[in-house]
Amino acid sequence: MSLLAMLVLAGGARGTVTGVVTLSSGRFGRSAVVFLEGAERSRPMAHAVIDQRDKTFFPHVSVVTVGTRVQFPNNDTVFHNVFTEFHSARFDLGMYARGKTKTEVFDRTGLAVLMCSIHPTMSAYVMVVDTPFYAIADSRGRFSIKDVPAGSYELNVWHESGEKLTKSVSVQPGAELEVKTGR
Repeated sequence: MSLLAMLVLAGGARGTVTGVVTLSSGRFGRSAVVFLEGAERSRPMAHAVIDQRDKTFFPHVSVVTVGTRVQFPNNDTVFHNVFTEFHSARFDLGMYARGKTKTEVFDRTGLAVLMCSIHPTMSAYVMVVDTPFYAIADSRGRFSIKDVPAGSYELNVWHESGEKLTKSVSVQPGAELEVKTGR
């Protein structure tokens, strides 16, 4: 994976981190998760939903902060089941019908790979972070993380292809920093 990121700070001690995620194949890192780990910790999100419809999880990739209660409504015409046995959480919500909603609290950082035991082609990814500074790249690999305080951070990039990147960055007030990395 390569990453070209421009850190631009607009006055004061805060700024915006922007960039483009490019995979080692040369393709844009669509839906890549980008987050900055540093001194500031997150609070649980007030509202997070991963819907089920047309035998698909929506959204396919999401980010939640530690302690967030995620709702899993079944808005499909068939029964579904949501389970994960990976990194951040281990749970199985059991089978449930259309119109029902189940919830789960994500209380540890890491990646949860969601599956449905009834429909093996259904999958989704939830990255659980303990930072308020994160973004999901758009279809052209572009991302923006706003209102970042000056300081040192670990810039983390994850993509569902399995590609990851971690790089130390320093955000300085009133300065621009271009970060280039690659394989």
